[in-house]
Amino acid sequence: MLKVENISKDFKVGFRKKTEKILDDISFYIKPKEVVSITGNSGSGKSTIARIISGTIKPDQGNIFYRGNLLISPNQSFSTEYRKDIQLIPQQPFLSLDPKQKVGDAIAETILAHGLSPSKKEAAQQVNALLEQVWLPCQLANRYPSQISGGQAQRIVIAKALALNPKLLIADESTSMLDILAQAQIIQILLNLMTKYGLSILFISHDKPLVQAFSNRIYHLSEGKLILQNKE
Repeated sequence: MLKVENISKDFKVGFRKKTEKILDDISFYIKPKEVVSITGNSGSGKSTIARIISGTIKPDQGNIFYRGNLLISPNQSFSTEYRKDIQLIPQQPFLSLDPKQKVGDAIAETILAHGLSPSKKEAAQQVNALLEQVWLPCQLANRYPSQISGGQAQRIVIAKALALNPKLLIADESTSMLDILAQAQIIQILLNLMTKYGLSILFISHDKPLVQAFSNRIYHLSEGKLILQNKE
């Protein structure tokens, strides 16, 4: 479904703006209905992979193909045709939520902005259904971000992504700031969604033991190189 070919990315770092190669000719693939995990230490470049695939930044070298079509290259921005198909779930969910907007309205806004509901009333019904999908009560829709926990905020962000009927979810350290119970809940929700909707998941984490329990393949990123850790 998604094929990453020979991606490289440099950044200028430090006072002298020294060029550092964060990603060095990395390649991997994701099939439909599977979980692929990328592990690595903090600062190793894992989130850079997520940002490139989700279209936030461009690679310096290499191509990304989605369903056989060129999605991203150094000379081509993220194809808007597939923007709904690939959704990023960030590490810090509160940064994705407007503190002055009720969380239910945030989900409804996503639905209406993409023309996925003919009316606000039907959008509200979709919001309730999405909240149930991520194990949240419908009453939570009337709360503001400051009134919910980190685990609940992460599930709201997942619900926003799910509203767009994606084919690939990129979970970028989505459980790293949560306690063990909340981590387990988020992972189970993602796996349930994969089974129900046939999604693929790219799970990015520094916690290798965590991802070993549910991944089809695990890659490790170190010094810009991506190495396959297990075989299917």
